[in-house]
Amino acid sequence: MRIQLDLDDAGIELVDELKHLTGSRTYKDLFNNAIALLDWAVRQRTEGRRITSVGARGEESRELVMPALQQRAAFAAREMVAR
Repeated sequence: MRIQLDLDDAGIELVDELKHLTGSRTYKDLFNNAIALLDWAVRQRTEGRRITSVGARGEESRELVMPALQQRAAFAAREMVAR
C-alpha cells in the first residue's frame, strides 16, 4: 500500500527532526515505529490502562493525553458497560 501525506512546513520539520533523533534510516522506518507505538497505546487504553512517563529520579508522572487515545478509552468503557 502506498500512502501520501501532505505536510505543512512545521510538519516537515517535525518529521525530519524525529527521523534524525530516532536514527531512523528512512521515513518508512520512522512511520512504522510511530504506528507500532500508537497501536500499543491504543491497546493499553482499551484495557483501561493509562500511559504515563516517570522521571529517572522518580519525579511526578505525566500522563500521555491525545484525542485518539481518549476516544478509544471512552469507547472501551462504553463497551464494558454494554456487556
